[in-house]
Amino acid sequence: MTDFPLTIGPLSIRRRLAAVVAVIGVVFVGSGLANVWPRDVEVLYEVDPGTGGLDIDYLQGGEAAASVRFTRSTTKIDVFRHVVRLQPGEYQIHITRYGLDGSAEEQTRRIAVPAPSVTRVDLRAATGSTE
Repeated sequence: MTDFPLTIGPLSIRRRLAAVVAVIGVVFVGSGLANVWPRDVEVLYEVDPGTGGLDIDYLQGGEAAASVRFTRSTTKIDVFRHVVRLQPGEYQIHITRYGLDGSAEEQTRRIAVPAPSVTRVDLRAATGSTE
């Protein structure tokens, strides 16, 4: 008769326990990283025909996290689309809207990341500084 090694014993239990601990560790670390991992956020800036361009700064804690500049070409663009990669949290968007005549208006808006859907910022016929 052939002797088969027994797979049940202290060594087998240790291996299984090590595997369970490793899986729990991966889940724990993964969930922690999910809370700080940057995500793509789609923001649509709706503008009126008198807008010549936009300067946009995404601020978190008073520091710039991302920036973008849009200029309107000869085509009639009503919406500027921006996909920005941001870490989860609250952001302040500082917007400078330039008119075709060279005038500038500043506004501030707030967004939360992650957003459940596309974030829309309506800048049509807006004047002055808002929050």
